Amino acid sequence: MNVSDPILPEYLQARFIPKDKGGEWPDEFWIITACNPYSSGMLDGDQDADRRLRRHLNKNGYPKFRIKGISADWQHEEKSYGVSGIAKDALLELGREFQQNAVFHIVGDRLSVVACVDGREVTIGSFRERIRSSEDRPCARVYVIRLDEAVLQVKRFQRANPCHVTGMACYYVGMTTCSVEERFEQHQRGYKAAAFAKRFGVELAYERFPTQELLSLEAAKRLEADHAEWLRGQGYAVWQH
Repeated sequence: MNVSDPILPEYLQARFIPKDKGGEWPDEFWIITACNPYSSGMLDGDQDADRRLRRHLNKNGYPKFRIKGISADWQHEEKSYGVSGIAKDALLELGREFQQNAVFHIVGDRLSVVACVDGREVTIGSFRERIRSSEDRPCARVYVIRLDEAVLQVKRFQRANPCHVTGMACYYVGMTTCSVEERFEQHQRGYKAAAFAKRFGVELAYERFPTQELLSLEAAKRLEADHAEWLRGQGYAVWQH
């Protein structure tokens, strides 16, 4: 792949969020957007181009449905259309009209990227494996706060940690959609604070974080509970909702 190749590396890693994740799709269709391929998201010009693309599809009677294209890291997204009943040449001409480098082609479950300039097609795998939902968006982190050992005098905390090994540290495990530093500060000043984190929180225990990566809400909830249990299994005393 050379530097002038219209099939950019990012296209090969694309993911998709259909408006109806559980819906049925045509056996063959295309995904096309009117967004500037070099922008970092929806721009004012993109909104206008999207309206023009919608009018064109409506005028020609092509069956369509909404689908959003996203980058693998969720940092870039584009409003797009799934379009069926259109010939390849007409679709590629439409892509060139809207200054697109490439479009996506789905046949059955096979997903390909097609260059608008010359129709070259590169198969990149399963379409259904690229489907995501808004709930999958990475937005949460699991964090750990070291607690003052005085928390061991609280009976409720004692009951939650019957296997605590004397001398081993105490922790609070939580999850947040803001930065972990901001969340720790919120606990300290009592904003949506956990009682043990507010009263006994000493510092963020970065060395006990299970990961620094952003996770989906569901994945973060699972990891929060699992990590608390793992710490307890090592002999630490832990509080986690």
